[in-house]
Amino acid sequence: MNVELRYLHAFRAVCEAGSLRAAAATLHRTEQAVSYQLRKLEEALGMPLFHRGSGRLVPNPAGERLLLFCRDMGRDWARLHEEIRDAALPMEPLRISAVSGYGRYELLPLFRDGPLADIPIHMRYPAADEVMRHVESGACDLGFVHLMRPHERLSLIPVAMEEIVLVTAARNPLPRLDAAALGELAYITYEESDYVFATWFTQILCVSPGRLAVAAHFEELEEVLDWVASGRGVSIVPAACALDYEQHGEIIAVRKPDVRCHNKIYAVMDPLHRHPAVERTLAAVRERTSIYE
Repeated sequence: MNVELRYLHAFRAVCEAGSLRAAAATLHRTEQAVSYQLRKLEEALGMPLFHRGSGRLVPNPAGERLLLFCRDMGRDWARLHEEIRDAALPMEPLRISAVSGYGRYELLPLFRDGPLADIPIHMRYPAADEVMRHVESGACDLGFVHLMRPHERLSLIPVAMEEIVLVTAARNPLPRLDAAALGELAYITYEESDYVFATWFTQILCVSPGRLAVAAHFEELEEVLDWVASGRGVSIVPAACALDYEQHGEIIAVRKPDVRCHNKIYAVMDPLHRHPAVERTLAAVRERTSIYE
């Protein structure tokens, strides 16, 4: 059975208008043309679709069922048209603000050569407070921070886990992992290293770091790792940051055999604003974390 869509369109117009004349005006057709289309539709279906004999065209039970189908089809078509239109439009870049240790070394590879490589991005690496401000102001669609910062409007949800390690130059003797020995070392610090250092000392040694001797302080982790590799001090960083240096034999990550230091990573989102790539990004982040578990 072959039913042309224009016949269904005419049928729905007649049902909703109540007469051939009103439907013809809506469709910009003659009454004869609309009447012809209804007749061809009924012939194709092999049954009448209206109660005839009254002034107003009222669908019979078969017509009511067909009218419901036409309305459902209309909604499905409108939805399909919207999806096709959206797919044809270029995606706006996903604007991400992430703390440097996680953003550069764990998140960026997902977009560079991983499962999110097709998503255009605009990424920046400020401190955690600035990440929150970027998402709150609408300057960024998604943020990632390494500590929980309650907010009255923004949503923070744990999505990943990073390991934190003590790093030293490969040329230097390995330090003993006890509070007394570590208190005698010189440290290379960086923005927000206070929280990272405190987390490591608490989980690994069950003590606070106390007052440490600082050999140098930098904004970015690249400079920190360069100075550690040159033997000018030790530092405590996310393990992913030191991986390349470890592979080149410049740095050693010092770990206790039976203890690891882990820290949660939180996604920061505005519930009222959601870029279409956010959910896919979060799924890839969670999948990357599950690989390491």
